Amino acid sequence: MKPLILILGVLVPFAAVANELPAKFAEGSINKVGQITLTPAFTPDGLTAYFPQSDCAQIGPCPQTLQISQKIVGVWQKSRPVSLPQAGRVDWPSVSPDGKYLLFSWSAKRENYSNLSVREDFDLYRLDLTNNDAVPEPLDLVYGELADLNRPRHGAVATLRYVHNETAPQLTDAGDLYFWSERLDAVGERDIFIAERQADGKLAPAKALGTPLNSPLRDTYGWVSPEGGLMLLSYPDRGGSGASDIFVSRKLDGSWSEPQNLGPSLNSAAADFGARFTPDKQNLVFTSTRDNQVLQVYSLPTRILIEDGTLTEADLRR
Repeated sequence: MKPLILILGVLVPFAAVANELPAKFAEGSINKVGQITLTPAFTPDGLTAYFPQSDCAQIGPCPQTLQISQKIVGVWQKSRPVSLPQAGRVDWPSVSPDGKYLLFSWSAKRENYSNLSVREDFDLYRLDLTNNDAVPEPLDLVYGELADLNRPRHGAVATLRYVHNETAPQLTDAGDLYFWSERLDAVGERDIFIAERQADGKLAPAKALGTPLNSPLRDTYGWVSPEGGLMLLSYPDRGGSGASDIFVSRKLDGSWSEPQNLGPSLNSAAADFGARFTPDKQNLVFTSTRDNQVLQVYSLPTRILIEDGTLTEADLRR
């Protein structure tokens, strides 16, 4: 229960006085007025953030570039673009648990697709952060085609929904790779996938996770803990506050639990999704349309969710 304090003879929750409902994250340096900004990926030390940002307020009309911001003396600095070797929209990055690689989704043109009639196609890439001269590598070339990570968006699916666009790659400490995509041979319209690391270091073929995480409709995730035992997901159709809500699932005895809505302290009547914790687990950051339908990044102290009973201290160690 949140503590109460007395103001002008009225008892009110302390959190409301402290203005701790979700607030814009790093406004002016990361969030910018009228520009789409998606949830940042953080380096393990929490001092560098990578995030996609558009010049526009709507998805599609403008380039969506990869940006970087650094935290100096507790303040996020004005962002700058990350130089990539060619144009292409960037989506949903993450940083590997060891801090060596930036993983992201990128719609750059690929030479090995040159004989295909490919429309804008998001594939999974990684960038070596330890090498200033490194260029992004498609994950199908890193791990091999048998891992089935990137599929070309051509032929009958070239214009079908989001089919064969892969996004939101994330590695766990164990080396398992998570992402989400739409594939006609999977569970539903949009699914969460895993490619598990095998004993030889290679990845097993990517497979859609089963129920209760995936359903016949649109299922996406925003974050998996490095330990691999906690997942933040988003669903538009499992009840809650609005167009899309943020849920949590725990891995118990090797199986993912029924996703639980994280409640109205976090979720709104707008679309809320793409959630992840900061590396110190003190805050949950996410993307929302609650500001005039423009996608912006918000933050909520994790302790509010613990006070609400939707998270526990034990969850943060999973």
